[in-house]
Amino acid sequence: MKRSYERTISSLEAERGYFLILKNTLDMFPAVGSTFTLSKGHSRRQARIESYRCECMGPEKPHEHYFVRWAGLAKGDHLLVHRSLTNNGSFTIQIEE
Repeated sequence: MKRSYERTISSLEAERGYFLILKNTLDMFPAVGSTFTLSKGHSRRQARIESYRCECMGPEKPHEHYFVRWAGLAKGDHLLVHRSLTNNGSFTIQIEE
C-alpha cells in the first residue's frame, strides 16, 4: 500500500477549495466519508474523503470523483500527503507554491 500521494492543483480544485484523490490511490486513505487527521506544520484538522458524480467522460460513463476539502490552494501548487508510519489514521500535508 502506498504511503504518499502527490499532485499539482488544477484551477478547478483551487476555485472549489479541495484537492482530488485519484481512484487508484483511494486505498491509501480511510474509507470515503470517514474522518481522519490531516496536519500541516503545527496545525491539525479533521478531514474526510468526499465524492461527487460526474459525466466528464460522457453520459455513458458516469463515475465518481473523490476529494478532500482544503481552503487556500492555488492553481499550480504542488501537494504532498504522507500517511503516518504508525498507521493511526493521521496524515501530513505539504504544499509548495
